[in-house]
Amino acid sequence: MLHVSDLMREMKCDCFCWNSVHNSIHQESFYKMDCPFSNLWQTYLNATNCGLGHSMDSNEQSLKLLEENDVVCFARFEYKECRTKIPYLKKVENGYMAVYPHLSAYPKENEALIMKINEIILSHCGIHVTQNRIVYLNKEYIRKESLDLNELLCISDKLFNKRNHLSKTIAECMDEVDIDLDRWIERTKEILNRTSITPVRTKQCTALRRCNYYPVCFDESNEPDDSILFFTTNQHKLDAYNRGIRHIHELPLNQIEGFRLQYAQYMASKTNKPFMDRAALKVWMKQIQYPISYLDFEWDTFAIPPYENMKPFDVLCFQYSLHVETQDGNLKHYNFFESKDCRRHFIEQLIQDLPKTGTILVYNMEGAEKLRLKQLASQFEEYKEELDAICSRMVDLSKPFEAGLYYNSKMRGHYSLKSILPVFSKDVSYLDLDIQNGLNAVFAYRTYDDKDEEEKNEVKKAISTYCQMDTYAEYIVYHGLIEEVKNNA
Repeated sequence: MLHVSDLMREMKCDCFCWNSVHNSIHQESFYKMDCPFSNLWQTYLNATNCGLGHSMDSNEQSLKLLEENDVVCFARFEYKECRTKIPYLKKVENGYMAVYPHLSAYPKENEALIMKINEIILSHCGIHVTQNRIVYLNKEYIRKESLDLNELLCISDKLFNKRNHLSKTIAECMDEVDIDLDRWIERTKEILNRTSITPVRTKQCTALRRCNYYPVCFDESNEPDDSILFFTTNQHKLDAYNRGIRHIHELPLNQIEGFRLQYAQYMASKTNKPFMDRAALKVWMKQIQYPISYLDFEWDTFAIPPYENMKPFDVLCFQYSLHVETQDGNLKHYNFFESKDCRRHFIEQLIQDLPKTGTILVYNMEGAEKLRLKQLASQFEEYKEELDAICSRMVDLSKPFEAGLYYNSKMRGHYSLKSILPVFSKDVSYLDLDIQNGLNAVFAYRTYDDKDEEEKNEVKKAISTYCQMDTYAEYIVYHGLIEEVKNNA
């Protein structure tokens, strides 16, 4: 038995489609939800007392539900062993209106493909859909004391374009879709019925972000540290790999785009030693002033704002780690951890713990810590001046690596703090921790309030230890750069 989601996976990649069924990977939700999204949109659409479909319903059972109710939610239908679920169907003149709720602020025009597939399946069941709508989140909504669904949710007959503007109507987008559903279903069945599948490495495997099944399909543990596969943003690397080229420096110069970071990788591969632009690093280091504060936050993302002054997809910081280094080499640690709405206390404690002067070193701050502080400043305007002052003292520790001022082939094309730490220390490792990455910290945090006091202490300790490792790693990496500059004088 297929589902429409299998068809969508097949369109992306045969291996992705096959692995999703045969090597399914459990993924926690990126967003924290205090209640199911379906409860919210059903209330918004006045569909709390409607007909409800169930997972194993046949076409006949779903058709009977439609006969007995003006509105049916989660109706199931099947065509040629391909099943689909329609979130909301309502009787209208000459047919039905289908509504597709999205836990998103910008449902894109490609969503019309799923609607087209569903429309074809429904037509084979004798159901004529004459209208399609989307329900989506209003990104500009600011929560007050209570949640206002009429302000939070929007309904439209249009979809968003790449610039996040409502553009073409759903009907126009669907008219542009041309599919042979019968052949698509048969091809997907054939893929899923295979006993195994041979992966083919393509650019799509790492487009935007690496496919979850990339490690399943491709074992890169035996690749050399300067493998051509780790050559950043190079459009020729896959063709080169297929031609037998294994090392970055073996790639012809006319196939290298010439970005600064690529140059660093190429030189590290060619010389078989770390590449460093010593003069540029020294200039970058001149801006660092003592006391040096090494700072890192942990936060959770809420699609639906749970607290006052929050917007959809705002985050809530629940943890920070702060190491403060004085010029005489003394290193002191500060820690914050709380659950629920701890925003105000988070701000006040951070302002208290941070030195009033000196550099604040943060790894990859623009899309993380600095953004979090600007968000908090908009939610608590009385702290805006102090939070802006903190932001103004921040320096991004990731920049020397992203800009190609320093590159070691042991980084294997990765620039996260966890990838860089082993380059500068053999004794300190995330592998020794109970929680080894930020997502695990978030998922542990989500269970915190449901535990007894002993379990809470264990969770708090594990998360705090992980966050503390991040700021200590920043300290090690920064001093590692200092030593590299000195040793290569």
